[in-house]
Amino acid sequence: MTPANVFTTVLCRTALMLCVCAAPALARAQTVASGVHAGASPTVGAAAGSSVSPTVSPTAGSSVGRSASPAVSPSVSPAVSSSASSAQSDAEAAQQEAFDARQTVLNRRTEEYTYRYQVAEHDCYSRFFVNHCLGVARKAMYAAKDDIRTEQLKLNAEERALHAQQRDERNALRDAQDQADAPKRANNEKVNQASFDEKQRQHQIDEASRIASQPKSEAAAQAQYDQKQADFQSKLDQAHANAQKDEQQRTENVDRFNAKQVKASEHQESVKQRQTKAAAAAAASAAAASAAAAKSAAASGAVQK
Repeated sequence: MTPANVFTTVLCRTALMLCVCAAPALARAQTVASGVHAGASPTVGAAAGSSVSPTVSPTAGSSVGRSASPAVSPSVSPAVSSSASSAQSDAEAAQQEAFDARQTVLNRRTEEYTYRYQVAEHDCYSRFFVNHCLGVARKAMYAAKDDIRTEQLKLNAEERALHAQQRDERNALRDAQDQADAPKRANNEKVNQASFDEKQRQHQIDEASRIASQPKSEAAAQAQYDQKQADFQSKLDQAHANAQKDEQQRTENVDRFNAKQVKASEHQESVKQRQTKAAAAAAASAAAASAAAAKSAAASGAVQK
């Protein structure tokens, strides 16, 4: 029989055992509930509660956990693992329902005994021996509470044992899954390590290439810098030459402007002299004409006389 089959068989037997053990607890819960609603006495509830055997004992839980742990092997397939997990979940749910049913019964018994003690206490005050009646009722209540506490402690112990068993089974399943995934993880680690080594090797190659090409790069950068400096110096010299040429042009323009100003002044002076001469000549001509007219007028007057 293979480890997977052994593991599946153990889980199926555990689930079957839990279902069989949970059936009396459920039946007892229904019986007690019907007895409580029908007005049953505390004695019936106590008898019903004490007659139920523990569902899972610590010995049984530890033996099942020990037998289930070595049966799991890394060769369990995912389908078997998922079916085993679902079966385990169903078994745990059934066990929890059984514990809840037993706890419900204990809670109802506690409420019923509390109510009956309160009724007995109320009735005792109408009797002659009040203290004796209260003592009897109190003793009955303490005895009932002791029984309930005993069953509650037993239930808590069984629940703790069951939780420990379930924890061990989950740990066994997890360990089996880890063992099943170990080859895959190892393969992934190898692939990741190979990728890392390849990246490191490529980085070393790139670093060596950069170091080897660094002198050439420095020479090219120096040549480029020298060319930029030569171009800048050439542009600066050209700018100085253009500035000198412009300065010379401005000087020549100033000289030409000054020569034009002098020539204009001379021309204006010659024009003024010509105008003065022309005015003098016109004045002399006018005077001569006036004198001739006067002579002519005088000559005419003399002839007439």
